[in-house]
Amino acid sequence: MDFVTRPEFEEHKNHMDSRFNTLEDNIKEVKQELTTTRLELKTDINNLGTEFKEDMNSLRSEFKEDISNLRTELKEDMSNLRTELKEDMNSMRTELKGDIHSMRIDLKTDMNIIRTDLKTDIKDLKDDLVSLFDEKGKAKTEEMKHTQIKWYIATTLIIIGFVGRILGFY
Repeated sequence: MDFVTRPEFEEHKNHMDSRFNTLEDNIKEVKQELTTTRLELKTDINNLGTEFKEDMNSLRSEFKEDISNLRTELKEDMSNLRTELKEDMNSMRTELKGDIHSMRIDLKTDMNIIRTDLKTDIKDLKDDLVSLFDEKGKAKTEEMKHTQIKWYIATTLIIIGFVGRILGFY
């Protein structure tokens, strides 16, 4: 009588069924948990994607605003620099005009001084040349007087010699 009786088999079957049922229930629970977890994970991923997009859009708009603000500040700074440069150039221009004017005046006074010095030097040179020509003229006159006196004496002696010879003084 090695056979299992029907009530024992039923009991064993019930026992095995209950074990398989709990296993199936557990598998169903795990599947359901996985499904809910998967759905929750999908919604979390979707929410995170949406949040990420919103964050990126807000960062993009903030970045655009910052760039716009920087561009505006840069334009203002460039305008200020341009204005300062124009003012500096105008002040340098007026300073240069003043310096050039004073240099022109100094040059004119120096040229007038040189002109007067040159005039006096020319006058002195003219006087020196006139006195030199006068002295040279006097020297030529003196030389001519000496030459005339020599000619006069020579001529007189020649005439006296001829007269003496003719008259027989010699």
